[in-house]
Amino acid sequence: MLPACENRLIDWQVPVMLPALLILSLLSQAPAAGGQPGVSDERSLTAARAGYEQTLAAHPGDQEAADGEVQVSEQLALAARARGDMQGALATLLRAQKLVPGNPRLLYDLGILEDEMHLYWDADKTLTQLEQLAPDSPGALYAAARVKLDLGQLGPAQEKMEAYLKLRPDDATAHYGLGRIFQLGQQDEKARAEFERSIELAPRQTEGYYQLGQMALDHGQYQDALEQFAKTLAGNPRHGGALAGTGIALFRLKQYDKAEDALRKAIAAAPEYQPGHYYLGLTLARLGKKEESEQELAAAAKMAEQQNQQDAHRQRLNAPQ
Repeated sequence: MLPACENRLIDWQVPVMLPALLILSLLSQAPAAGGQPGVSDERSLTAARAGYEQTLAAHPGDQEAADGEVQVSEQLALAARARGDMQGALATLLRAQKLVPGNPRLLYDLGILEDEMHLYWDADKTLTQLEQLAPDSPGALYAAARVKLDLGQLGPAQEKMEAYLKLRPDDATAHYGLGRIFQLGQQDEKARAEFERSIELAPRQTEGYYQLGQMALDHGQYQDALEQFAKTLAGNPRHGGALAGTGIALFRLKQYDKAEDALRKAIAAAPEYQPGHYYLGLTLARLGKKEESEQELAAAAKMAEQQNQQDAHRQRLNAPQ
């Protein structure tokens, strides 16, 4: 088995999923500049929001003002998110929710943002409310599956994703996501079937091949792993995970020179990927490069400690209420 950090959940990228706020902004009327709202656009949006909120204060049932509040708040939250102000984006959506409670579009935005901020219990509550309002919404089911998985609730995550796939059976992303759920639950045959189905639906992807490679690597099937990682790298030559996986497989096969080359490429592509440094350190030791080996192993140990601290903080943040 590989170190636990090598099997950390990665984003579902098959095909690339746009953040919900971005999707909704594309569906909404775009700012005049045609991209993210600029400073002047934000001022205009803030002024428009004030007008909608004034109307809602006097006439809470005004649908036009409610719709305007939701749309403007989405744009302001998107702008805040784009500049890295996640708390500002969250505050904007929560403010709108107080004025327009029970709006499915707003709840969806909020749940996605809370999940992105690792506020998993908050996201779970938000999306549960959304499901009550729109029980057959594919988007709500998919988002709920992701949050359940982030909470480590594999059974509910599987249930939500399978419900989604009943509505969208040819969604390659969802088959990949279900494969990850099975993989984390150590149901390897089911996981493999879902990854293969995802690849069948979207053969130009990279992540399905990558996970098949990881599974082969975990089971000591190093040649099979190399083949799957090669398919990943054919689609994305700078895929840090596949480069590292290639290096690890070559290390296990005692092809140390080739392993060093692959692992150096992995670190160049993904400098913060701890297993790349760890296995490069081991490889360099086998090649008699003691000083470099010690440097890489020290870097890997430091990264592991930082990751442990981040995980502990995240667990405290998401302790059941």
